[in-house]
Amino acid sequence: MTPIAATTFVWVFILIPLLIIWALTIVDIVRRDMSGSHKAAWVLLVLLLPVVGTIIYVVMRKPTATEIRQSQEASADLGRQWPGSARRPPRR
Repeated sequence: MTPIAATTFVWVFILIPLLIIWALTIVDIVRRDMSGSHKAAWVLLVLLLPVVGTIIYVVMRKPTATEIRQSQEASADLGRQWPGSARRPPRR
């Protein structure tokens, strides 16, 4: 592999996706319903430690009530679409 091809590979498949995830994390922090000091602390952490801060935020982030409701509705819809995927009672 030539040096130019290797550099292109790194940019396309590693750095650009990381930049997108990092930017989406900052947008999520800013749009989230939390106090200004909490937002500032999270943004500061993500800006100073981009990879580690983003991972910590995503792991510690609690879903909102709307996200929980949407997830439950999606699961219920999936069960209606695929009858075999619905939970079955345990065998005895």
